[in-house]
Amino acid sequence: MNARTDESETTPGTEPPVEAALDAEAALEAEAALEAEAALEAESAALQAPADLAVPGLEPGPVVEPGPGRARTARRFVVAFTFGLLAVLAVAAGALAAFDSSNAGRILPSVHVGSVDVSGLTPSEARARLSTAFPDLAVGELVLTAAEETRTVSYATLGRRLDVDALVERAMAVGRGGATLERIASNVRTMVRGVEIDLQVRFDPIALAEAVRALARATDLPPVDATVAVSGSGFALTSGHDGRTADVDAATRAAAALLADPAAPPTVQVNVPIQDVEPDVTSQEARAARAAAAGIAVDLELVDGSETWTIAGDSFRGWITFAAQDDGSYGPVVAQAGLEGGLTEIAAEVAREPVDASFLLGDGKTVVGVTAARNGRALDVPATVATLIAVIEQLAAGLTVSRIPITTEVVEPGLTTAEAAQTAPLMEPISEWTTYFPIGIKNGQGANIWIPAGDVDGTVVLPGAWFDFWDALGPVTRERGYKDGGAIINGKTEPQGALAGGICSTSTTLFNAALRAGLEMGARRNHYYYIDRYPLGLDATVFQSSSGSIQTMSFRNDTASPILIRGSGWSVGRKGYVKFQLWSVPTGRDVDFTTPIVENVRPATDSTVYTTELAPGVKERIEFPVDGKEVWVTRTVTDSAGAVLHQETYYSRYARITGILRIGIAPDPDQTPPPDPAPSPSP
Repeated sequence: MNARTDESETTPGTEPPVEAALDAEAALEAEAALEAEAALEAESAALQAPADLAVPGLEPGPVVEPGPGRARTARRFVVAFTFGLLAVLAVAAGALAAFDSSNAGRILPSVHVGSVDVSGLTPSEARARLSTAFPDLAVGELVLTAAEETRTVSYATLGRRLDVDALVERAMAVGRGGATLERIASNVRTMVRGVEIDLQVRFDPIALAEAVRALARATDLPPVDATVAVSGSGFALTSGHDGRTADVDAATRAAAALLADPAAPPTVQVNVPIQDVEPDVTSQEARAARAAAAGIAVDLELVDGSETWTIAGDSFRGWITFAAQDDGSYGPVVAQAGLEGGLTEIAAEVAREPVDASFLLGDGKTVVGVTAARNGRALDVPATVATLIAVIEQLAAGLTVSRIPITTEVVEPGLTTAEAAQTAPLMEPISEWTTYFPIGIKNGQGANIWIPAGDVDGTVVLPGAWFDFWDALGPVTRERGYKDGGAIINGKTEPQGALAGGICSTSTTLFNAALRAGLEMGARRNHYYYIDRYPLGLDATVFQSSSGSIQTMSFRNDTASPILIRGSGWSVGRKGYVKFQLWSVPTGRDVDFTTPIVENVRPATDSTVYTTELAPGVKERIEFPVDGKEVWVTRTVTDSAGAVLHQETYYSRYARITGILRIGIAPDPDQTPPPDPAPSPSP
């Protein structure tokens, strides 16, 4: 073949390189194989062409099936071509193997790195040649400039260098990848055209980024937010200002592009972009927030009908803080807890207690009518807070609002007029008790007993409700007529020892009336010593001490009907009495008491004291002798069917009191009377 003849032609006196001959031969064989493959594909396509394929300028004719002879010819051609192709591939593979063997461990011919020829060199030889062929890329500096700041970083600090290892690796990879025919073709191209590998520069990107960030830290200025705060009778504004920040990413990218250029000059300068940073709260936004707050901090009048209550603007000012709003803006925020607290104070003024219906007695033996109930009123704090919040938004927007309707709730009485009217015809006395007492200084001439009885008179205890003695009374004050009276202090009777002394006659009387009504009893305590006008073991003292100690008397209406308490008291000469009567629908309850069990009796003694403080022969009893004892009384309450509802034993431990009788005597004439004391100022 001419191709082989051409290959054998050489310059006289020289031998062609083996690798060149192999490359040329392999290339020619590859081209022949490709031409044969293309011819086979064309023949096959012609044999498989559709029968109705039209040829321009010719009329369609009948389809002619290929005869047996033509088919055999085609098959012989395919077989021959296949064997020929296999032969070509075998030759090519052998040639490639010989070529690889001759260049094992070396860079293939015609390979350059930049301008340096590295053909036929081993990796170590190539590294040595490249290291000496190019200048030291670590010599030089990067100058970073941002605003008034400048920072210089040497190439060596950034680790800038020629990436020799990567370049040698790329050079060694030339012509050594892909399938057999592909590698043959690649080697032919390399031989003919040559391969030049671009220089590759390496540096430390982390060190570069840190250098830029270091400059940014010296350059950046944080923005300062404007603020508004409550101050005196208004709001104080502090202006804010913009900050600045260096664009680290953009500067790093620009510097990296310059450093990656092998031809970069010894000094590379990069200007770091500076951006203004607006504060989260600008001065303009703060001024708007201050104006909105001033609009909120005004007096607001709460209205319910003709009644009004005012929340002062100063109160609103104390509830205001400034923060980001839901929409991202800056403005005043009114604390909901402040609104709730302010309304709670007003709620006490808005509140109106309901009045239960009550019962009217005719001749004292029948209920002849009822008094009407009256609804109460309470401030609906959550609903009114919601109204206030809506109004505050309007005020902040610059609208003018001064009067706000409040939301109230109806508080129904425990006993309505209808319920009382239905119960009244069925009511009758279910129990009563009366206590007689001597009128004197020990009970404020009876006032300390009758005033609380009048307070309790007319009280209705609803089903399931508790009665508490102190809660049922009005204020215990001198203005209401209470006087100093007797009190047991440190085991001794003080005739004028306490305000409202003697009130225990009222509590004991009501306690015994409730006991005999068969009700559930609560708090009770016996006196320090036994007072013989009370049932033995069934007295009930009450007190409120200056130290905060409180003793009360209580009971619960555990029936299905309301209970009306009627209290009364009269005086007959120097004697008085107090009486309580309980009215309700009879329940059929039966109440029994055991005979008091008295044990551990400690007999009292009497004593006489002679004194010149009394006129001669005048006697004054300041303490009666009282036996000490322990007493048990059991009460049993049964219903109409005989079932036990309540059973409790009341225990009382009474102290022994020594009687004291003072008798006046004449003073001794030999004794000089003491001088009159200096007059004391009136209280």
